[in-house]
Amino acid sequence: MLRSMTAYVSNNHIYKGCSISCDIKSVNGKYLDINFKSNFILPEVELVIRELISKKVQRGNLEINFNAETIAQPSFALNKKLIKEIKEELNKSDLDIKNLNFSDIKDIPNIFIDKKKAAFSENIIKKVFKDALKALIENKEIEGQKIKKTFTDRIKRMHKNLKFLANEVEKNKLKRKKNILNKLNSSKLSASDESVSNEVVNQIIKSDISEEIDRLDFHKSSLLEELASKKAKGKKIDFILLEMLREVNTILAKVTFSKEKKYALGIKIYIEEMREQVSNVE
Repeated sequence: MLRSMTAYVSNNHIYKGCSISCDIKSVNGKYLDINFKSNFILPEVELVIRELISKKVQRGNLEINFNAETIAQPSFALNKKLIKEIKEELNKSDLDIKNLNFSDIKDIPNIFIDKKKAAFSENIIKKVFKDALKALIENKEIEGQKIKKTFTDRIKRMHKNLKFLANEVEKNKLKRKKNILNKLNSSKLSASDESVSNEVVNQIIKSDISEEIDRLDFHKSSLLEELASKKAKGKKIDFILLEMLREVNTILAKVTFSKEKKYALGIKIYIEEMREQVSNVE
């Protein structure tokens, strides 16, 4: 299913007198880039969360804010582990630590621990995050369906132009041959001359766009298949569109009549519009 890279969710959970919030903001990006911020989650738990994201999200810039606020009366305790580390460092120094008192350490960051925040288990944190991630993916899929409708509309219009172009080229075959012969006559060259006849054939072959039209039709089918896929990928869609763009540019270089150019240019515009949209597809 097609997913947009742009989405935002906010999930809140009350647990043991604390409010845990998880906000996830996702924007466009060529690769998966995760920016994680939290005021209570340990690095090892953050690693688990990053692994969960990489299994569910293909690409995009994700900003995750995971915070906890105490609703009830907070319960603080000294961070014994941090105090022990400070003590060890001070013992290595030449400072006089015998005269140290509480006022000397009270402003050290993280010297106090909120017991309620510290009580959060990994399972609680994962549950809050999984709920937020599920909501994010649902939002991305809803936006993805809107993008898919835009793609389907452009493909239908492109298909019509492709049919008109093929019909116009077929109608102009004889006209194209006459134009070449008229140029030869004005140059006073004989079409019966073998080298001139070969040149006429070469010019007709060079102006033939049947192969390009066939390849465009094939790429169109590939694009529709990818859009219908359960695991549709923006990178693959972009590759198909680039191939289509290459074919239509070749057609524009070959065709000479105004209606042919008009239909080919219309196809190119629809492809360019889809390429703008695919930059937002995961």
